[in-house]
Amino acid sequence: MNQKILTIIPARLASTRLPNKPLADILGKSMIQRVYEQAVAADLGDVVIACDGEEIAEAAKKFGAKFVITDPNLPSGTDRIYAAWQALDQDFGVIVNLQGDLPNIDPKVIRAAAYAALEQDCDFATVASKITNPDEITNPNVVKIARAENGRALYFSRSTIPYGAGDLLHHIGIYAYKKSALEKFVKLTPSALEKRESLEQLRALENGMKIIVEIVEAHPLSVDTLQDLAAVTKVIAAQK
Repeated sequence: MNQKILTIIPARLASTRLPNKPLADILGKSMIQRVYEQAVAADLGDVVIACDGEEIAEAAKKFGAKFVITDPNLPSGTDRIYAAWQALDQDFGVIVNLQGDLPNIDPKVIRAAAYAALEQDCDFATVASKITNPDEITNPNVVKIARAENGRALYFSRSTIPYGAGDLLHHIGIYAYKKSALEKFVKLTPSALEKRESLEQLRALENGMKIIVEIVEAHPLSVDTLQDLAAVTKVIAAQK
């Protein structure tokens, strides 16, 4: 298997809750620049921003990022990374889909997903951390995972799963696809459970694909609102 890894960060301006989110300023750098820099620090190989238009592309040029402009009408971030990979016309063994709203993601977390996809028997890999904040348990914006002891994902939900005593897992928005799995996934029709939960990874499970979930300690803050932006700015400022 080709061991080359490509990290793609899908970015679009049309966020409903936080317009122009990729270009939001965080202590003098745009959010997309901070995500890009964390991906580069993971030292896995090429990092590319999949832009939905010229505005993000112009921003990427300013901080020296590689980028591909994709169709703004693509339905999901996964479709955007597939389009970017196809445009690059290069052979990679694993393609990492890193969401562009995780400006303080630890490079170790990116590596954990990529190495799991490279080394384990799976179609793709993702990561999660143990929930420690009680407010997250019933928060539908926090995606939970039912995970088998061997690491295989059984289900993802916005509800509190699994039931009963024990650790709960907070899913982190990064996927590392084996090349063949990404090609298969984007050709699948959106599934019933995917539509019901608004979680596209359920399309993979409903079609028998194997997802491995690595447990990590560092959990990045996902930015969806102005309140989230203020919170992550505070965290990054404290790390300086």
